[in-house]
Parts: sequence; structure tokens; C-alpha cells
Amino acid sequence: MVPSGTEAASQPLVDIRNLQKVYKLISGREINALNGLDLTIKKGETFGIVGPNGSGKTTTMKILLGLIYPTSGEAYLFGREPGDNEVQRQVGYLPEAPYFYEFLTGRELLHYYGSLCGVSKDIIAKRTDDLLKMVDLYDRGADMMIRFYSRGMRQRIGIAQTMINDPELLILDEPTNGLDPIGTVQVRQFILEQKKQGRTIILCSHLLSEVEAVADSVAILHRGNLLATGPVAQIVPESKQWQLVVTDLTRDAIGTLKKEGINLDIHGDVITYLSEDMDDVYKVLGRMRDAGGKLVEITRPQPTLEEQFLKAVGEDDLSRTIAKLQR
Repeated sequence: MVPSGTEAASQPLVDIRNLQKVYKLISGREINALNGLDLTIKKGETFGIVGPNGSGKTTTMKILLGLIYPTSGEAYLFGREPGDNEVQRQVGYLPEAPYFYEFLTGRELLHYYGSLCGVSKDIIAKRTDDLLKMVDLYDRGADMMIRFYSRGMRQRIGIAQTMINDPELLILDEPTNGLDPIGTVQVRQFILEQKKQGRTIILCSHLLSEVEAVADSVAILHRGNLLATGPVAQIVPESKQWQLVVTDLTRDAIGTLKKEGINLDIHGDVITYLSEDMDDVYKVLGRMRDAGGKLVEITRPQPTLEEQFLKAVGEDDLSRTIAKLQR
């Protein structure tokens, strides 16, 4: 059921309610790709979806695009159901492994997609040049057939085609695939620029540091289940602990400090002490200096999205998965 005009106006740009997707295999076995997923994404928000392979990230995106249908539950974009023509005109999509017509040049490809989106020829011509420059293909790929493109060039033209219809919503599935470090930074800058222009962005990436750098909010999926969601600042809370790092403490000095109940983390010559109390940190530092220790730094290390991700999905579970893959 499509919400009424009044309801749609009060809804977020993307609204997912109790979404379930079950794949039935020829063998009769069933795979639960999504288990009652609930998500809301506000207009102008950059929203990261992260999770291990098989967690349901791409399935969620394909349902939003109307490429596959959910087993149950509801999903709305712009207050309408996925697949609606008005919705499609407002969306730009980069799949994880994009495939393009090999015999077209980069310029021809953008013209082709622009015409499919109903963009006028004059606007397509201007926008094509701008987009080719944006992805650094104007001088070295615009008039080359896609069949001769490297993997990185294919990814760049894929990013360009997401913008040919000037969409309000960008759905990017692993946008840095095949890109070198410079290309990865350029993608980050592209996302930040689109964010600045008010576009809503759904970003799926295994590079959690990149998601953390650009996303306003994030959802962590695992085996079709939503483990955590919310603003990045909420998922990755500010650290309350101070970290004291010193060197040149003798074994005897370390032993004495431990006997006093001071909990030290020792890695070779580097000794670390953690405490939420700054006065306590300076007190321990004084004891260490008296014992001949040399101060390296006092910092408040911040947790990362990657650390929170590992906690959410379970490090033991991931270790078992990696072990299976390595057999």
C-alpha cells in the first residue's frame, strides 16, 4: 500500500518496515537473507550499511531498487513503492560489480543512460563532459571503448553514470572496488560533495574507515539481522579513557608497579597504562619517571567503526568464517 500524500510528506526518504527475504534453492533449502529489517533514512543523510558477506546488504539495496521483491514487509522511497517510475527517475545506482556495453565508449555510455532516464540531449551533452571530468576520464577514456577499460576505469564510469539523471538519492554498493588509494580518496571527496549539495546517499562498503569518514548514520547487518543502527557518533562513542605510554622501564620497576596494583600492558619496551581519571594518569606517570621511565605520549584514543563492527558481529564468529575460507 502506497502512503497517502499527507503520510508521505511526514515520512523519511527511505522507510523499511519488517523486511524479510527468503531465497528458495532448487534443492528445497531456504536461505533467510533478511530477517525483519527496520530502517529509516532521512532526506540529505549519508547512510552506511556494513556487514560481512552474506549479511543482506546487497539484497536490501536490490529491494529498494525494485530489482527483487521481498518475501514480506514493506519498503518505500520518497513515499512510494520501489520500482515506481517516479522513484526510478530520482535514483542513481552503482552495483557492486557493474556491467556495461563493451562496444560503447565512455561518452556514448553516458549519453545512452541519459536518454534512458529521459534527459534532454542538450543537458546530456553538457552533463557528460562535466561527469567525465569529475571522474578523471575526460582526457583518457571518454572516447575509448569500455572493452579496453581497466577495472578502475570501469568503476569511475560507473560512478559517472549514477549522476547522469541528477538524482536526489544515490545508492552506492562498494564504490571503491578496483580503485587505487588516489581513486579511493576521490570517491570520498565525491560523496562529501554530493552530501554538501543535499543529496541522500546509501553507501555499502567493506572499507569501514571510509564509511566512518563520510556517513552520518550507519547500520550493521549480520546474517540478515540488524545488530545496530544509529548516528555514527552513537555507534562509535567518544572514548572516556586516557592512555599513557612510556618506555625504558626495567623489569624490576614493572614488577614493583604491578605489585602496587597498577595494571600495565607491555609490548616489548613499550608500556601502556589506561585510566579514565587524568589525575590517576599523572600519578602513575610520576611513579614511572621515578623508576627511570620516559614519557612517549598521553592520548585519548578514539574507538573506530571497525572495532564496534567486530564487537557487534563477534570476533569469534568472524574468525571461524575466515578459517573456513582458508581451508
